[in-house]
Formats: sequence, structure tokens, C-alpha cells
Amino acid sequence: MKWSCMFTLVAWSAVACGGSDDDGDNQSKSSQAGGDDESRNDGAQQDAPSTTPGGVECAAGYTCADDPDSDVIWVMKNDGNVNGPTCARVCEAALPNNCDYHACDDGRTVDFEDLDGFAPIADRLGFSCREGGCWWPDAPSEGLYLVSIATDDDGTKSCFFPTQSTLSCGTHPGNANCFGERYAAVCPCVPRALDEACQWECGPHGSTRATWNTQGSSCVERINYWRKRACEEGWIECPAAGLPPMVECTACHECTNSEANHDSENGAHASFKRCGETAQGEGGGKTCADVIDAFVSERAPDDDGVMRCQGHCGPILAPGCRSFSWGKAQDSGFHTLNWGGCNAEKCEAYCDESDDCYSHETSPSAACDAFSGEEPNPEISVCE
Repeated sequence: MKWSCMFTLVAWSAVACGGSDDDGDNQSKSSQAGGDDESRNDGAQQDAPSTTPGGVECAAGYTCADDPDSDVIWVMKNDGNVNGPTCARVCEAALPNNCDYHACDDGRTVDFEDLDGFAPIADRLGFSCREGGCWWPDAPSEGLYLVSIATDDDGTKSCFFPTQSTLSCGTHPGNANCFGERYAAVCPCVPRALDEACQWECGPHGSTRATWNTQGSSCVERINYWRKRACEEGWIECPAAGLPPMVECTACHECTNSEANHDSENGAHASFKRCGETAQGEGGGKTCADVIDAFVSERAPDDDGVMRCQGHCGPILAPGCRSFSWGKAQDSGFHTLNWGGCNAEKCEAYCDESDDCYSHETSPSAACDAFSGEEPNPEISVCE
């Protein structure tokens, strides 16, 4: 058996996660000229880990506030959401050290439409709101509460409000700025069961909800076997919040098959990025489970003797909501695993223009799963 791995200039990050692997799926709808200077974070935000009055742990670099009227935790990334992350990623990155998994509450009703209504949330986050410029009071990104990254000397931030009726977890301000003032989203995060935390669109994914099915030899079954086992056995890769099950990007399967076939004949990663991936692992095995097991076997002790994922293992046990695609060569067990988004448009464009995309007897169905054979969520050992 042999395997190989490729990482791009987009570095693999243990804190970058969300309902979509791409933070750039939904860019802001407008941007205001007037300077590219980054705003400073001067004020009342927490740059070290903190705990809310309700006992929720908040990671360094984020400010978190309880909502006394609901189970929502309002979270703001202190240095803003310029070019990402989305609120889905903010919730996952800010709250992994809690035994409840917190996901962004996509589609939550916009309850606060003006400065007075939003004032209690702002106060709990450590600032007060003032009128902004440019588009005020309308936020320049769909479905987001936006506040200036910089806090004035009097403890105020400019605050903008969505014109939509519901909040979005998949958009971010992009490069929106008003004469150099840039923004952070204030995100609603709610506790969710692991198998209900990630919301997916089917297609391009094979499911609208990732579930635990770990007994087979398919790629998704074996990946989720290791994600579940890591949490049940207390591996360091599993945070207190747990690892949600992963879902398959079925729209890219035929394109990834073409990569596997090409690379089996021309060398590992010879077709890298053809299908829009940002990281890739390749290896040989009778089944995809064999390849995944070989990748996980790369876990090794660090300098302190703690077992950690290295190389190919990293994407398999990455935190948060993740998707992947896989492919297999036509005449061998050479497999390709692609990570870093479900770029269905690029995959379909390649296959429309080429004649080397194909399916085989173990290829997944492009239809939505019926959620049969579901297993219970893992018991997170660090929270028992």
C-alpha cells in the first residue's frame, strides 16, 4: 500500500469550520470605497479565553454573551469577519470547549431592527451602538448584524441591521468598508446534537444532514467511524463539543474519479486542483476504508509524547462541519480524497468538457439519503 498527500497554500486550520467548507460561497453584496486601512480592535473585547455569566466558555479572540431569554449565545469575532469567516465558522471556532456543540442558528428571525432593540445584546458584548455611515442603517451583507471592529473611546461601535427577515450563517462582510471602517458579524449560536448541527444542501451533497453510519467500508462510513471513535476514546483531536459526522460531496465524485485514474498513471497529485479541492490525499487499498485506516495510522506522538494527527490524518479528524469527495481509479484500488469545499460548478464544468469522468459500481448515488441505519451520537469521553 502506498499513499501520498498534498496541501496547498491554503493552510489546514484546526479552527476553520462551518456549515460549508468554503467561507467564500456567499460574498457581501456591496462594498464602499474610501480606504483600505484595517480598523483596530481597541476596546472592551476579550482577547483571552473567557466564560460568560451563564458558564459558557468562549475561545480567545472572540467575545460571547448569554441571551437570558433563549439558549442563544451571541458571538463576535474580535478582529472582524473581513473575507470570512462566516457565522457558521464563528460559532464553531468560538465555542468548542463546551460539552454542547454550538452551531449557527441559520434562518433565525431578525428580532432587532434598530439601535434600541439591539442595545441589550450590544451591552452584553461590551459596547453600545451608534449610527454608522454609508449604508446605515442597512447592513451591506445579507442576513447579518454588523458592528464596526474598532470601538470608539466612548465605548461605542457603529451598528448595521439586516434588511432581510431571517439571519444567515453563510454570508460575511467580504471587503465591505465605509471610509476604512470594517465590520464584525454578531452571530447567534445555539446548542445542537452532533448529527443535527450541520445543514447541507442536497445536491451538491449526498445528504441534507450528516448521520452516523460507521459499519461499512465506504469512504464516508470509515471517516465517520474514526470521528466517532476519536470522541468516544478521548483523542486530543476531539474537542469537548465533539466532531460532527462528515458528509459527501457527491456532485464532485465523477470528477474526482477522473483525478484518481489520471494520477494512478501519471503520479500522485498530477491532476491536483482539477475539481476545486484545496487539500488532497491519495493512496492504494482494496477498499476506501483501507486507505482511510492508513491515513489515520499516521497519528504519532508529538514532542511531549501526546498522540496527534499528522499528514493525511488531519482532514479526517478536523473539527466542525466538513464535506469531502472521493474517487477511485478504473483498473486499480488507487483512491483520491479531496477536501476543502464542494465546488460542484467546477467539477461539473470539467466533466462537461472532458470525457474522462465516470462512475463505477461503488460510486455513491447523487440522490438524497433517507437516513436509514442511523447510529446514536457518540458519548464524548472528556464530558462524561
